[in-house]
Amino acid sequence: MGCSFSGLNALYDTVGGGGGDVWVNDYRFRVLRRLGDAGPACSSVLLVKEVVAAAASSDGTAGAEPGAAGIARKKGIHPSHISADGTYALKKVLVQSDQHLELVRQEIRVSSQFSHPNLLPLLEHAIVAVKGVQDGSQNHEAYLLFPVHLDGTLQDVTKTMLEKKEFFPTITVLQIFRQLCSGLKHMHSFDPPYAHNGVKPDNVLITQRKEQSHLAILMDFESAGPARKTIRSQAEALQLQEWASEHCSAHYRPPELWECPSYADIDERTDIWSVGCTLYSMM
Repeated sequence: MGCSFSGLNALYDTVGGGGGDVWVNDYRFRVLRRLGDAGPACSSVLLVKEVVAAAASSDGTAGAEPGAAGIARKKGIHPSHISADGTYALKKVLVQSDQHLELVRQEIRVSSQFSHPNLLPLLEHAIVAVKGVQDGSQNHEAYLLFPVHLDGTLQDVTKTMLEKKEFFPTITVLQIFRQLCSGLKHMHSFDPPYAHNGVKPDNVLITQRKEQSHLAILMDFESAGPARKTIRSQAEALQLQEWASEHCSAHYRPPELWECPSYADIDERTDIWSVGCTLYSMM
């Protein structure tokens, strides 16, 4: 799935803390509030609700329930990812440069390939050309739509529990760990395999379900890409280390990305180290 450009961007400039409307291609959403930042300072996540055009019912009255039309009709979206009340998470990225634009496109290309219950699905996306306010230069904004999970990340849940001097039961730790491994196995099963490169508690969404185990979903594919890299010189090793220092959190970075040998074959096992560190953080 490639990147698409939308001409319906006149209202995008009003998007802030809430109250404005935003179009993502043919789908209209009302911004309810800001959920937080995502990755670099130029990215934010908004809680939005789909605005579905009213349709005449059989008795002649107008009205449509959220999810009855709009994004729910898009092919390829699993019904479990359609919100019952029409709310979603919208990631807004202010693109800073041509290089940044290519990274956003890469994130869209990679995340669009995955279909797994423990990987956050990309429901819709748009990259919009906008003019600079001061100098009139052309910039871009990207909008990525995801299902919303308001219980927070594993980092959020763990922090709250520690403040109460509470800990996950062993069975819950293992259930979360198993789900993360399942999601990574799906990424690693591609030919060539993909590595997430950012597995950490901040990138794991947790949904607490009544009378069921916690649902763990791996998100944020900004750093994801082909897992296997061939290093055959000191220059290539230093280049990989520099990339890792910018994209991989220090506490979850594998040893081969800290001090890469000048002759090495890097592969998807980098994720195994990171998910192991994530397991340790829950214990």
